[in-house]
Amino acid sequence: MSSSTSSSSRPLKIGIIGFGPFGQFLSKTMIKQGHTITATSRSDHSQLCSHLGISFYREIDGFLEAENDVVMLSTSILSLSEVVKSIPFRRLKRPTFFVDVLSVKEHPKQVLLQVLPPDSDILCTHPMFGPESGRDGWKDLTFVYDRVRIRDEVVCSSFLQIFGSEKESTTRDSFELFSGLFIHNRFAKQELKNLEVALEKVKQKLQDRMNEELDLSGSHV
Repeated sequence: MSSSTSSSSRPLKIGIIGFGPFGQFLSKTMIKQGHTITATSRSDHSQLCSHLGISFYREIDGFLEAENDVVMLSTSILSLSEVVKSIPFRRLKRPTFFVDVLSVKEHPKQVLLQVLPPDSDILCTHPMFGPESGRDGWKDLTFVYDRVRIRDEVVCSSFLQIFGSEKESTTRDSFELFSGLFIHNRFAKQELKNLEVALEKVKQKLQDRMNEELDLSGSHV
């Protein structure tokens, strides 16, 4: 597994788009580490943000003009494309470092590459824990990331250090994670065979069900 971060780190101003339970969960540790947080969301979280010491913006224009070092996307996977396409990027005062913390990686990566300004940095991440599994800390919980388009190494390192300082199991990307587990697990080959057999059974059941549905629809014609 690759090293989580380099030693270079500094406090960041992190803006969170989508201040739901997961964004709130991450923000608490970020604040504890000395980072400044701003947030915007469709729902009004101004009271909670005031309690946490977070600047909450009802309008995204003000949020973007706040000169965040990092803009962290913490929306639902279903709303990501709509949210990103609605961002008025002209309000950004300088090239910005964008991070997503969604659980599915290929879709966010494609959306961000297609929609974000070409001078924006992109880091796709997947913290493989949440408010429940991480309530007692992030130690030994896995954090997967993909350096999609990085120019500002200091900001990138500083952001990754948020997770690296809480635990050691931070990896570069999901393929590296799974290949490492496969290579160093003596039971992995047998488990892979078992998985292939199980998958074939599922495929056959789905095919049988589809054939049944087709037969039924044909009989009603």
